[in-house]
Amino acid sequence: MAYLYFDSAATARPLPEAIDAAGRAYTEYGNPSSLHSAGLAAKRLVDTARTQVAAALHCKPERIVFVSSGTEANNQAIFGLAKIRGKRAKKIITTDSEHPSVAEPIKALEKEGFTVVRLSTKGGALDLAQLEQELQEPVAFLSIMRANNETGAVYDLPGVRKLLTKYGSDAILHCDNVQGFLKIPGDRLGTVCDLITVSAHKIGGFKGTGALYISEKIRNLPAHLSGGGQENGMRSGTENVPGIAAFGAAAEKTASTGLSHTELLREKLLAGLEDSGLIFHIPPVHLPGILHISIPGVLSSWALNLLSAKGICVSAGSACSAKEKKKGNPVLSAYGLPASEIETSLRISFDIWNTEEECAQLCEALRECAKLKR
Repeated sequence: MAYLYFDSAATARPLPEAIDAAGRAYTEYGNPSSLHSAGLAAKRLVDTARTQVAAALHCKPERIVFVSSGTEANNQAIFGLAKIRGKRAKKIITTDSEHPSVAEPIKALEKEGFTVVRLSTKGGALDLAQLEQELQEPVAFLSIMRANNETGAVYDLPGVRKLLTKYGSDAILHCDNVQGFLKIPGDRLGTVCDLITVSAHKIGGFKGTGALYISEKIRNLPAHLSGGGQENGMRSGTENVPGIAAFGAAAEKTASTGLSHTELLREKLLAGLEDSGLIFHIPPVHLPGILHISIPGVLSSWALNLLSAKGICVSAGSACSAKEKKKGNPVLSAYGLPASEIETSLRISFDIWNTEEECAQLCEALRECAKLKR
């Protein structure tokens, strides 16, 4: 079945360059830690990918550690920072709308005795005034995402760094940049953040590969996995060479591809739905490829069923199972949406493969969804 795929924020379609790179890696099947010619050939593929990802992050290749996912990178950064910074300060600053791979480790540290401050992101903007107040006393570290995976809101990390500098804070700044990586024009987070998490499958690589950038100022971050000492001792376990090679190729290709296409599609869809009665949740600064909406009176599950029957793939702003309804959606609540808009919300995300014709079909289908209102 041919899909109309508008869920690239969940996972992007693999790029041809990534598929080709992985194919070459499968023929170089040596262990990159082996010293014979097959191992050295595999190591060269890993080294090439490390250079490609580093170039996309504007950092030195030796500062990149390959891991299995963005989740693993976030866990390594957060639990590692707690170990090396916990004796200096017991305050952690994050936001009220982080991805679970950040929010859950921080909750665990909170139970261990850390004080956690969650900055407001109401309306899709980071509350820098609140941050300024919290910097009046020592802070162990901050973990703040660059772009929100549900609303597309882009948070002001350069503004956070300016405040850290203003108050002479030595707090370490970690950024979950899984959603924002290579999707924000001119972004150079390596000059702003001390640790940065990225993931392959959000930019056209494969699931199962991520990376953690660790700045030169951090020399003693503990390894999250111990064993054979791969990745310069920072992440033991034989490297996923095909996944890493695909990640490098995807990073290189995406870095050279403009964002104007996805932004154009987003604007065309907005224009096509202008008089539809839909509610648009648009943060002041947002990713070009994510549009978050609510269809008044139409539960997300109803809309998803109709769209899925037409082969259209989008995601719900909140899951509609009984369990999830009871749990709620902390990200959308933090944004400031009422329950009626949360339970009727959808996230639409675009990629380079989407066409104007597909957007027209999506627009028509969303108008049909709006008629489901009871």
